[in-house]
Parts: sequence; structure tokens; C-alpha cells
Amino acid sequence: MSTLREKAHQIIDSLSDQRLEAIYEYLQFIKLKEELMATYEITSDKLIMETIEKGLLEEADGNLIALEDIVDNV
Repeated sequence: MSTLREKAHQIIDSLSDQRLEAIYEYLQFIKLKEELMATYEITSDKLIMETIEKGLLEEADGNLIALEDIVDNV
């Protein structure tokens, strides 16, 4: 049994280049929309944003530990 992705590939392979271009543009739109929704979800979460801001302040103050130092001490 074919997966949905395999079925979609079969259909795509049978389309003209003109139709394929239109589908490609639509897929780019869908991908961008998903990325924007994910960004919105993150930026709407107060706790996540506070954590990001805290991390940025720690970085600016030089209060971060290098990953290499953590790996070396494990």
C-alpha cells in the first residue's frame, strides 16, 4: 500500500511543468504559513519568551558556559 507521500509523488510526476510550477508556488506558501504559525505560537507563549530574553541577557553579560566546557566535564 502506498503512503500519502508516495501517492502525491506519483501525481506530481504526471503533471506538466506549468502545473508543477503552480503547485510548487502553493507548497512554498503552505510552508511559509506553517513557519509563521510556529513563530506565532512561540512568540505568544509568555514563558518561552521570558526564557529566550533571559538567555539573551545572559549571553550579553557573558554568563554562558561554552558547550565544549560542558562536554569536557561530562
